[in-house]
Amino acid sequence: MHHELWAAALVLTGIALGWLSALATGQGPPVPTGALGILVSFALGCLVLSTVLRASRLKGVGRAREFEAAARMPDDDGRPRRAAFTPRMLGLLLLPALCVFVIRDTGVVVVLLALGLDWLGKAVAAAGWEHDNGRHLWLAPTPAPPRRLAHSPTTPAPAGG
Repeated sequence: MHHELWAAALVLTGIALGWLSALATGQGPPVPTGALGILVSFALGCLVLSTVLRASRLKGVGRAREFEAAARMPDDDGRPRRAAFTPRMLGLLLLPALCVFVIRDTGVVVVLLALGLDWLGKAVAAAGWEHDNGRHLWLAPTPAPPRRLAHSPTTPAPAGG
């Protein structure tokens, strides 16, 4: 799930850029210094909770069933693979940076942080499934939305020994 990894990286980088921009221009930080420990604890808790929930089989939040139900991609379907990063994803970097820089509110940082960490949790859950099953997950193009998950046709050889 490379899309989730890119999305998480862009949102979290956007938060950092907005925070650094606010400090560089002499404005106050978006989160008071005394609340940084609470914010870090919240971030770690959010990441762990998101990863555990996304890796579960719980209906509505768990992705394990979706991973297991992914169709097998053809060996060679003749279509070029799409990159996980697309230029339109830059909004995931610029919007959080702008929100954190302009609004400088703890609530904005918390919401954006939770969103970015949820995407990161999805990516970690998918990476765990890929590792356990020896396959890679892809968003397969389908004639009608939504796109469905598919997995690679072959199991890669184990690295090392």
